Amino acid sequence: MIDSDCLKKLLLLIKSKKVLIFDFDGVLADSVEVKTDAFAELYRPYGQTVMNKVIDHHRANGGMSRFDKFRHYHPEFLGKVVTDEDVNRLSSEFSQIVVDKVVNSADIPGATSFLEKYCKEKVCVVNSATPQDEIRDIVDQRGWSDFFVKVYGSPTSKLENLNKIIEIHPEFNKNDFIFFGDALSDLNAAIGAGIEFIGIGHFQNSILAGKVSGDRLIADFSCLL
Repeated sequence: MIDSDCLKKLLLLIKSKKVLIFDFDGVLADSVEVKTDAFAELYRPYGQTVMNKVIDHHRANGGMSRFDKFRHYHPEFLGKVVTDEDVNRLSSEFSQIVVDKVVNSADIPGATSFLEKYCKEKVCVVNSATPQDEIRDIVDQRGWSDFFVKVYGSPTSKLENLNKIIEIHPEFNKNDFIFFGDALSDLNAAIGAGIEFIGIGHFQNSILAGKVSGDRLIADFSCLL
């Protein structure tokens, strides 16, 4: 657990920023396992071993887009060539399984209150690996659209999206941006874009443990309110 002195410094850091950027699954919505269950359902027909490999890879690569995951799983775990048509079909099936469940998933504790507090005075943006039209629909259905000036998704990568966000705000310098994420791909995108990062996840269980300093890894937003 982050100590009180570190927490005060973290709050000062956040208050100093002009642009707050958020991943979605596992950062704002407690929806990571919804996606895990969907991958399991799609690959269950290929047997337990394949399904377990898919689940393990998905959990270890939370910020990777589903398109890239499908392109990896078929040749790597099934020994099958995967076409763009296959990827689009699988993505459509995946969406049908998850969208309503993600819309109705619980908030990460403190997320809505944090957005209500900070998005009135700062530029707030979503940067997700979920397909762009889908994540915009999910944000809208959750009643969060008014919090965000932009909602970005795949197939554009998180790093490309961060660079785009920085580019369209020339009035700010890179020290004015911060990205909240829960995956190594989020951390790497922040590093690649040259902006600061806060990890969301319980320190003992987070894939970011040991990659992000203890004063930059929080369990959820409730400690910041």
